[in-house]
Amino acid sequence: MMLRAREQRRENDRNKKKEVVMQPSIWGRLPDELLERIIALLPLRTILGLRPTCRRFSCLLSSPAFLSLLHAHNSLAFLLLSHPQFSHRCLPLYDPAADGWRSVPLPPSATSGSASPSSLLLLSAASGLLCFAFGRSSLLVANLLTNASKVLPLPTYTAAPSSATLVSLPSRSNSTHGYKIFLPCASDDDVFVYDSASLAWTRFPGFEPVLGRRNPHQGGAFFDGSLYFTTPEPFSTVGFDLRNGAWDVGVAPPLPEDLAFVRLVGGCSGSGEDHLYLVGGVGRNGISRSLKLWELVGRKGEGKGRAWEEIGRLPEMMCRKFMSVCYHNYSHVNCLWHEGLVCICCTTWPEVLFFKVSRGTWHWLPRCPMLQEKWSCGFRWFSFVPDLFALV
Repeated sequence: MMLRAREQRRENDRNKKKEVVMQPSIWGRLPDELLERIIALLPLRTILGLRPTCRRFSCLLSSPAFLSLLHAHNSLAFLLLSHPQFSHRCLPLYDPAADGWRSVPLPPSATSGSASPSSLLLLSAASGLLCFAFGRSSLLVANLLTNASKVLPLPTYTAAPSSATLVSLPSRSNSTHGYKIFLPCASDDDVFVYDSASLAWTRFPGFEPVLGRRNPHQGGAFFDGSLYFTTPEPFSTVGFDLRNGAWDVGVAPPLPEDLAFVRLVGGCSGSGEDHLYLVGGVGRNGISRSLKLWELVGRKGEGKGRAWEEIGRLPEMMCRKFMSVCYHNYSHVNCLWHEGLVCICCTTWPEVLFFKVSRGTWHWLPRCPMLQEKWSCGFRWFSFVPDLFALV
């Protein structure tokens, strides 16, 4: 019995060492549709590496049929971390599927040109596109998957922009995505909106309670065709319509009572339905004693039919940790949506607190191993979902 087992193992080892030679005559007769289905199952990095080998593979990424197959088989999503001390030639990202960290290189245009790499600041991300402040007088929009990028000169400036909101907009005529950028004016309370369809900036009147000095680092939450913002105390919600530049102070019902700080998060479910969430610290005299999460229910135009419905409350021990992290200085708190997760971040802490909407559970994302212990502030998180359809 032992001799037979040894012989079997040797036979298996010999079979493993044999090279499998693919017959070109067989592969050459495969229908294009079947070959594209096979290639679509490969990792994205492998597919991109095939492009220089022949003209047929090079043209695949411009084929709508192949892009549809690729989109169905490669639904990847990452959390991207930005910090001033990181190398400006790559960015670290967390892969939930592999439960590990990796780095992604920036496009060549981001690390060359007139602006130095140290002047590159990541401001916003949406549907596979990243928006950077590129020096003092321009923005850089990049798709890391296709290695495409575009430099957008700013219409006016007094300093490098510190905030912007990138919004992805699907095209009506094909499967590609366009985008708009909401940019507060550095010199006054007006705002600029860039439209990738018209390749132009448009100036609109601002709204002082949203854009004033008492409300710094205010990012908009995209929901139902508008960007939603909150005002300083007494807290309220204001909407900015990206189509006509109009501000609406009655866009949402009154916020819950006894809030010490508020943040809005816009998200899209797997079915494509938009959602708006409210993250708020509940307490008195500016001190939060608990942290809750609400969702806006009801459709626009229903008036009193719309309401904030509580969907989650942070457990006490986790709440104590979070409040000790931000030291009750809520200007450091930022929130974002990431593939079914409402993420709550602090610029002074390298971990992420997130709420899984489908299960109603809270979790901590562990610290990035690429961070050094002495780095204590400047942590900024973004949702990065690679998308071949996102055009710069």
